Amino acid sequence: MPTATAKTPRPLIPLMSKGFIAAFSLLTSFQASSSGQDAGRLIPQIDSLLGSPSVLVQGNPMLGTGAAPLQPPAVQPAKSAPYESSVGPWGKLVGDYIYLEAPMALLEGFALPSTQTRWTFPSANEAAIPKIFADAGLTEDQIKPLIASLVRDGEVVHTLPPLDFVLGLPTSIRTAIYTELAKVPTNEYHVDPVLIFGSSVEEWYRTSKLRPELIQKINQLSYVRGETIAFSDIPALLNFAQSDSEARLIFKACTRTRSLMIRLLLDKNTDVQELLAYWSFGVGIRRKDIEPIIQSIIESDTLRDLGLSHILPAQPRKLLFTYPGLDMAKHGLLPDCHWTSLNFYNFDPHQYLLDSRLATSKVLENCVPVEAPYQFGDILFFLDNATGDAFHSCVLLADTLVYTKNGRNILSPWVIMTIDDVKKIYLFRGNGRVQGFRRKDIQEARQNTTAGASK
Repeated sequence: MPTATAKTPRPLIPLMSKGFIAAFSLLTSFQASSSGQDAGRLIPQIDSLLGSPSVLVQGNPMLGTGAAPLQPPAVQPAKSAPYESSVGPWGKLVGDYIYLEAPMALLEGFALPSTQTRWTFPSANEAAIPKIFADAGLTEDQIKPLIASLVRDGEVVHTLPPLDFVLGLPTSIRTAIYTELAKVPTNEYHVDPVLIFGSSVEEWYRTSKLRPELIQKINQLSYVRGETIAFSDIPALLNFAQSDSEARLIFKACTRTRSLMIRLLLDKNTDVQELLAYWSFGVGIRRKDIEPIIQSIIESDTLRDLGLSHILPAQPRKLLFTYPGLDMAKHGLLPDCHWTSLNFYNFDPHQYLLDSRLATSKVLENCVPVEAPYQFGDILFFLDNATGDAFHSCVLLADTLVYTKNGRNILSPWVIMTIDDVKKIYLFRGNGRVQGFRRKDIQEARQNTTAGASK
């Protein structure tokens, strides 16, 4: 895994999606015995932080093909509804969506990508490329210039479709082609597209600094991946930048991600004991840290809510809504989802958890698998159905809310999302499942409390 030390800048790739710089894998059968022993290990899934080497763009003989007008995803512009939790021991939680973009200070060190769209295939599959395009819905007249423009580059071949052709792709054809391109790691913008949650592209970028014309182009170039709107044509979009500063503004907007800012509603009718029990992991852990502030707001004549971050453990409270700095790469790797999940309880982060072998040991020795309904602090691993690989993890906060970092990269912030939105990122292929893990000491304390109460 490349570190973030100073190197010649290379094209930065989109940062709003599943496994962007893929997380470690947890290979385990999760065969829980009465002693709580499991078998398994974490395996690194390593991708490049900064995109693949660029290819010299030469004159492309292909002309615009007169493709059918784009049919954008069938969504209607509307404002995102605020979040409201269901009734539960966590209290009444409400929240609003906020949109985070990476600060320019983090983007300045990276070169913008070429404005030439490039589709890459393995050289071994070159003979199958015409069929891939035909199966996607392109005509023979559209396919011929694509094949004629092939550039062979070692173990891969590239085709360089012109801008007019890319703009004119119907959504159904774009979806089919980009699904195939996503199978090739070199196609970084298709493997990890910008993912747009909510009702529409317009709503997603409503508060951004992009001109309406640029937002319309994103909508025109968008397609559907699973249950989300996806956008992969950053190179094409950069053709419409009117200046260098606007090109960087476009790239900044493509790092946009959505988080929930949650508040806990409190009043004199709040069941304080139930609330404290839940947010202290059911066994009184950190109760001394959260009871005073909760009680003080309940007694206040003017305050009616408390930001959820104030009652989280120190590490997530510190990191929430922020981006990792380059100083976090001094240990050789940037934090990923598993580092984030396993450090949830720690006052200071344990950097050894960047090591896949030791992180595995942490899970196997200190956690036990649990089933839903999950509780505050449970780690939710997203597992491949066939292999048991863990390709993501996050921490359950309450109801449907999770604390997550979606990717091992400096432009992926720590956020709060609903578990359903996280599933849309990681389970869109339909080949995975969620398995909860809980700290052994917490599980045992809860069992002892339950047993004592039943006597």
